[in-house]
Amino acid sequence: MELFMLLVSIISFVYIYTLASASPGLEGGMDSYNHYILARYAWIHPDELLLHQWGKPVYNIIASAFAQFGLLGVVVLNIIAHLGASWLAYFTARGLNFKHAFLAFFFALGSPIFFDNIISGLTEPLCALLLMVSVFLFVKDKAVLAAIVAGFLPYARSEGFVIIAVFGFYLIFISKNYKAFIALIAGSVIMNFIGWIVEGEALWIFTSNPYIKAQTEQLNLCGHGSILHYVRTLKYTMGTIPVVFFTTGTLLVLYHYFRSIKDKTTQKLFFLVLGVYGLYFIIHSVIWYLGMMGSCGYERVLVVIAPLAAIIMAFSAQILLNWISSIGPHALRKSTWYFIIPALYLLYIPIKTYGHKYPIDISDEQKEFVRVAEWYEKQNFQERRHYFLYPYLNILLDIDPKDTDRFIQLWSFDFDYAPKGSIVIWDGHFGPNESQLPLLDLISHPDFTLLKSFCPDPPFKTSNDYLFEIYVFERTDTTMLKK
Repeated sequence: MELFMLLVSIISFVYIYTLASASPGLEGGMDSYNHYILARYAWIHPDELLLHQWGKPVYNIIASAFAQFGLLGVVVLNIIAHLGASWLAYFTARGLNFKHAFLAFFFALGSPIFFDNIISGLTEPLCALLLMVSVFLFVKDKAVLAAIVAGFLPYARSEGFVIIAVFGFYLIFISKNYKAFIALIAGSVIMNFIGWIVEGEALWIFTSNPYIKAQTEQLNLCGHGSILHYVRTLKYTMGTIPVVFFTTGTLLVLYHYFRSIKDKTTQKLFFLVLGVYGLYFIIHSVIWYLGMMGSCGYERVLVVIAPLAAIIMAFSAQILLNWISSIGPHALRKSTWYFIIPALYLLYIPIKTYGHKYPIDISDEQKEFVRVAEWYEKQNFQERRHYFLYPYLNILLDIDPKDTDRFIQLWSFDFDYAPKGSIVIWDGHFGPNESQLPLLDLISHPDFTLLKSFCPDPPFKTSNDYLFEIYVFERTDTTMLKK
């Protein structure tokens, strides 16, 4: 079976790589491009970017090598993470004594939400891989090593704090492994010490975290939604049939745990798999419902726990297979079911998604910025200071995000200090939202001249129902410039 799984892995790598090569765009919107940019320039500006808490230090460090090969490089990292997490789901299921552990591999490999977010620069796939490394090591009774890896999860994704909360509970109250618990918190102690030394903030893990900042400053760009938002997305994030396996598997895990509450293997399945999945899912549901921590209700956050869901599905599926094989000589051969379930599931994912989504095109917003870049190349603005926030333009114009002589993010723009000759590129997505800069303020300012506007035909709206347009301004006078 493992040889067959290896063959499927190779085919999957080639298939996804081919899709990525044929795709001009990425999944994940501008977040993907931002993560790529931070990783690409991380070693040019290590003191500023390697520890960047929005980009995530663990991702920045690991992805920096891949990013040197362009956007396709970070996609390759995600493919590796996808395959690695799927294999670890299999090894974890085998460590939990699943008779049909290979099913966890196929459920993870064919996860719709995971598959949908591989061709991206997002951090979720890498976090999923690191999570599965931790869970696997816990299952194999390498608790200290597992805790060390898990301790760095918050610096791959901020939700890592939720994950280590479950691990911490398990280590203190269930396994009573206090040595491993100390190892679990070591990651945050080390990261905070490094952040303190480099950035001079004594509580760096909190004061530099953008989501904590968003909460303390009451920034809420996306609003809020239903408490059942993520429950309602399960049909998309898992698929209809897998939801049945997952729901059944959850009930079966609960049943087995409360029937054999002291069994160590059952404890691991309950706390380290279902417990992590459940708390992660609940926390995201609550913060979206309350509009906290800058949450936008993105379904892609479930990528991180998709391999855990696969293990729960496999638990359910193996009980089904055991029942089928026990019916008698007239039942379908068990060996046939070994291949039918994963084969049908694997075929379902690419057939469903390819026609309507792949190859991934650039968005309508990006197409407008291509027009901006084509116009820009004919100007003589290369040595000017630029203010904008759309990351895709950094890539199109090859602008280093930390070259402050040429580039300042638009949310740091200040009329009082922008030098004469500055170029401001305002767009309807980031201008009125993240940057909090109304277009009228630029148009009405006496020191700024409108050079060019880009208005799509037909028009369309962007975040928070703003009309998406792009306006390029130049500072032509300094009558209101602070000296």
